[in-house]
This record gives sequence, structure tokens and C-alpha cells, in this order.
Amino acid sequence: RTMIERDPAARAEMLSAWSSSRTLLLDMRDADAFHARRLAGAVNLPRTTMSGRLHELPPRSRPLAVVLDPAPVACADEDAWYRAQLAWFTADFKGNPWTLRGCVVGDDALFDDAAARSGFPVATGAVIPTARGRLWEPSDNVARWLPEVEARMAHRWGRGGRLLEGAARDGGASSEPSSSAASEPDNDDDDDDDDDATRPLCVDLGCGAGRDAVYAALRGWRVLALDSDAKGLARCAALAEAHGVGNRVAPVRVDLERTDPADVFATIGSTTSWASLVKRADERASAVDWASLVHGASNDGASNAPPPDVAPNVSKNPVRAVLAVRFLQRRLALALPSLLPAGAAVMWFHFMRGAELTAVGRPNKAKDLLEDGELGRAFGAERGWTVVSDGATKLPDGRPVSEFVAVRDGSCESF
Repeated sequence: RTMIERDPAARAEMLSAWSSSRTLLLDMRDADAFHARRLAGAVNLPRTTMSGRLHELPPRSRPLAVVLDPAPVACADEDAWYRAQLAWFTADFKGNPWTLRGCVVGDDALFDDAAARSGFPVATGAVIPTARGRLWEPSDNVARWLPEVEARMAHRWGRGGRLLEGAARDGGASSEPSSSAASEPDNDDDDDDDDDATRPLCVDLGCGAGRDAVYAALRGWRVLALDSDAKGLARCAALAEAHGVGNRVAPVRVDLERTDPADVFATIGSTTSWASLVKRADERASAVDWASLVHGASNDGASNAPPPDVAPNVSKNPVRAVLAVRFLQRRLALALPSLLPAGAAVMWFHFMRGAELTAVGRPNKAKDLLEDGELGRAFGAERGWTVVSDGATKLPDGRPVSEFVAVRDGSCESF
């Protein structure tokens, strides 16, 4: 049972402890109250929006402090009001609770008394989306390898256009003194150029709720996020909007199990047949028009795509990186070496043989497990690819996950 601290002196001590330990801080008040004033570094997820946003919380093992939305004056049962908010952190669909460091009510006394006593800074004013902190994290493999590959391939990806923000700066400080995860580089200076076609394009296969896609977009990428699950794609689009990179992320519904890999990547280089691959929920288009994202668009919306009678060419393919995290479509994975152009990179992180032997026991079918060296052999057999990493890491639950990275650049040595 999580106790709500109400004693003024104890609340001040709690804030001091949160500040010194840089505890992640979630504020569940409504957006207007949050922008009016907040504990500096807090991230806002209003209590009324929590359904469907648990993917925006930190890993369950990371300590989290919570500022609760105050009960209204007319509330007949304050305890029930606060229990309902805390119930979000008791367990997710896997039955695992989050690690709460403590919670306080976000009333006037918190800011006027406890914050003043503890010296915890209070921020005011609207939060710029691109400078918004985040509680969620990308996958460990992506957080490790995407910056590494950016730095090593900058000579390729920077030709004819800007370098990635992330290639020069790995993360960046928030605009507020913060106990929460650091913001990504502040791209506000580039707002007018967000649809600049010189930004490299990343394809996130099986993107799910989009944390890795948004992480890449915050680092300066344009991201084509592909998945067959409409609910996950909607969450991906919402997360991108919340962080101010909605115009860099295009969630597109496509069944990668049933679609020929050559068709997927040929269509990225041509607008003529994409409609046949996309399943649109409720007859609506994707959150961002894929054609303008991939090719860039002029002010009048005209696409720079090749005319219908021009066959897609691998050398003209705009993709510079492919991500796959806990996703496996074997036919697609093994086809990638011949589908991507020089200067491309592939990062594939999925469960390997042996996961079925752990206590979790899943996945347990051969079609859902990578074999040792399987991807390395496929990429090593295709001219121009350098296999940078072909190992494995283990999740905390003991399941092995591939750590496969390859680049199509003969001048790039192993990292």
C-alpha cells in the first residue's frame, strides 16, 4: 500500500530526497494546472488520459514519484479519488507493479510550502513539446546502438544534407532543472525544416507503441513506423505528437507477414502502389502522409516521388536505417541485404534460440526465434555489408536477445 504523505515537514523532506536522487517524477494533474506551475522536471500524464498510456511510464524497476491530481472540493470520498489514481501503478497486464518512491497531492501547499522548504525548483509556463521530458525509455539495444551507428556513419548520412542532431550530441539537458530523464536535443531552431528531405529515413519494423520510433525522431530522423496493429500505431502517433515530432513519424498499417519484402521497400521508393499495402483504420489515412515523409514535399503538397513508369531502384532507395526490436519476420530479415542501398544500416534485436528454455518460456516456436549466426550469414553473403555485431544480450528474465548490427559501407570498420 502506497501512503500519501500529508505532513508539511515530511513532504519537504520527501522532495529533497527526490531531488538528490534524481527520481523520475510524474504529475497527474490536468495540463492547465501543470503548465501554471509544477515541480521542475516533472512529466505530465493527466489522470484522465492514463488509459492506453502505460507505455509512457518508465520501466517498472525504475523508482517513480507521483504528484496526484487534487480531489475537487465536492468530492465525497477523497480516499477513493486517490486510490483510483494510484491503481494505475499497482500492476500492468503482466501483473508487475511499478516501483513508487512516494506520492504527494499537487495542491497549493505543495508548491507554496513544501517546495519552498526543500528548495525544490518550481517551473511555470507551457512546456515546449520537443523539450518535454520523458519517463519512458527506448529499448536498451536501440539506445546503445543507434547513437553508435549515427556517429560511425555520419560521413555517409551527412552527404548532401544536414548531420543528425544526435550524431553530434547524445541527448541534452532539459530546459528545466530535472529529476526526470533528460530531453533529447532541443530542435526548436529547426522547426521550419522538420520536413526537410535531407533528414535520413529510418524504417521501424513492428514498431508497436512507437517508443523506438519517437526516440529516433527526437534524434533528427524521419521515421516510417510499420505495424499491423492499429491500436499500437495510434499510440505511436500520439506519442510523436506529444513530443513535438509528429511531422517526422509516419505510422503506417501494413501486414509484414503477408507482404513481399521487395514490395515493401520498392514502394518506399515509389508512391504508385503503397495504397495496396496499407490497411487504414476507419477509412482514414495514416497519421502522416507517408509519401511526403519519405520523399519530402513542396509547399503545395506535390510529392517528389518518381513518376509511375519509373521502376524503383535499390541505389535510389531513401532508407538509411532499419530497426527491428522484438519482431521477427524471417523472410523480410533475410531479404534486407539485397534490398537496401549503400550507406544503409540494419539493427535487429529479437529473441534467440534458448528463450524457450527460460522460466518465461516464450517465444517457444522455431519460427519466432532467431538462430545463432543466422543474420550474420545472410548479410555476410551479400556484397558490401560489414557485420558490426552478431552477438546476444540477456534480458533481466534471462531470455537471450540478438544484438545484430550491419552496415553497407565497405569503408566502415567494426566498432
